[in-house]
Amino acid sequence: MKYLLGILLPCALQTLIVFVIIEANTGNGSWLGLAALLLGMFAIPATAVVNGIYLYSVKGTTGAGAILRCWAIATIVPLLSLLLMMFG
Repeated sequence: MKYLLGILLPCALQTLIVFVIIEANTGNGSWLGLAALLLGMFAIPATAVVNGIYLYSVKGTTGAGAILRCWAIATIVPLLSLLLMMFG
């Protein structure tokens, strides 16, 4: 269950935010959609790998603290995407 909450749901949230940014910037002549696509293409799988390694390495601890740390790591990509939207 901690792998579902710590890896799959944060990746789904990241994918949703990147998809919304791509769709919002399609056809308006902005390169922001491409930048969000490239950021998501590399950062989302990297985040999943990092979260998976982290959850695997903290086997003996409670799940809530580890899952919150995974969500904190997973907020980096949406924040970078929103930063791109501010400047785009």
